[in-house]
Order: sequence, then structure tokens, then C-alpha cells
Amino acid sequence: MQRGRCDRPNSPHRWSLSNADVGKTGRMKPEIETTTDGPFIIRGVPSLRSMSMITSEKGEPMTWDPGGRTELESDSALCRCGASNNKPFCDGSHQSVEWESADGFSASSTTAERAESLGGDRLTVRDDKMLCMHAGFCGTERTSIWEMVEESEDTEVRAMTIRMVEKCPSGRLTNVIDGAVVEPSLPVEIGVVPDGPLWVTGNIGITNAAGEAMETRNRVTLCRCGASSLKPLCDGSHAEVGFSHSMDSTTGEE
Repeated sequence: MQRGRCDRPNSPHRWSLSNADVGKTGRMKPEIETTTDGPFIIRGVPSLRSMSMITSEKGEPMTWDPGGRTELESDSALCRCGASNNKPFCDGSHQSVEWESADGFSASSTTAERAESLGGDRLTVRDDKMLCMHAGFCGTERTSIWEMVEESEDTEVRAMTIRMVEKCPSGRLTNVIDGAVVEPSLPVEIGVVPDGPLWVTGNIGITNAAGEAMETRNRVTLCRCGASSLKPLCDGSHAEVGFSHSMDSTTGEE
């Protein structure tokens, strides 16, 4: 894969593109490249969409609200240092601010190798703790996935557990039913979580800053605040550093 470079500081979200990135069908293979000391380069992903959490009166995350959408050009660059004035796009700010850009997450291991199996009747939940970005869909004021899965012989509890697991954006939690991983059907798209990460869905290929292919997963959250210790993945640090950006207030369109 050919790596591009910023054209100019004021418009750096245009990167060079090689013919090898285009398949025989003429369609781009969906992929995200994590550049060294720079942004994410997006190829073959049609759009960005704002994805906000709907919470209860007690602040418990309940579901996702798809909001404004912006079409992506095939070589768009998205900020990952957290300093761009044109978020979610890169504006070259990574060249003038101090931030740790190196990978903090090993591409060599897989969820199947890392995850703990939470066993219950007819349902197993795989828990890959390392992937957690602390969205909060795994519990309510009264209970949590870890308690519910032990009561999954009850069909109502089992159905609720499955729905809660499917809303986990990072893929820390996955459902295993009758021995098979069961994933929700999600679009090939990048969600922009307000004040949070990029939520990558639809089994988009990702390479880290070292150029290594990461495990392809249906749900992935990528750091865009610049503070995660598990780059390129999000580890929830955006909340600690007070990262702030809402796509609907800048680039979002219906």
C-alpha cells in the first residue's frame, strides 16, 4: 500500500492514492491506515455519521441515535491527535503539537485468544477487557451483563443480554450462541461519537502505525483525542482529558 502525505497545512485531508488500492471491480476495499505521527487515512468507506448515545433519566446508556452524515472521499484523513480545528478531519495540527502517536496495542493477538468466556444457559458472552472504551451499555443501575448472563436460562433476560451486548461499540463484548459468534448487521461506516472515539463498523480492515494488519472486527473504536494508551484503539481517555467535539455542530448533514 502506498502511503500519502499532506498536500498543504490548510487542507491536509487529501492524500495520494495508489492504483493497487482499487480492485478489479473498480470499488475501493474498505480500509483504514494509521499513519506514523499523523492521521487515519480512510479508503473505500462511503461516509461518516454522527452517533450519539440516548440515555435514561439516570444517565444509563440505552441505545444509539444515528445523526448527521457526511460523504467521504476515498482518501480522506481523519484527525487522531485531538488538536485539529477541522474535526473530525485532519488539518495538519499533529505536526505542531506534542502527542504520543505510537501504537500501544499489539496487532498480534486476537479477541478469541484474549477474551474470557462468561457462561450461561444457551448463551455465552465473550469479554475482551482490553478493548473497553467505557461506553456503559453493559449495565444499568440495578444489574449488569456479568450478572445477567448467569440468569440466561430466562428467555427475557437472555434477549435483553443479547441486545445490550450488541450495543457495545468497541466489541469488548460479543455474543456466542450455540457455539457461534453472533454479530449485529452493521453498515460499512465510521461513526463519530460526540466527545468520544471514531466508531468503525462493518468489518473494515485497519492497519496500525507500524503497518501491521489488525484483527478485522465488526465493531471497533479508534482514538481521536490523542490520549489513549492503546492506540490506535480508544481506551476511554477522552473523558479524562476533556476531549470535546460534536460532528453535528461542524460537518454533519442529514
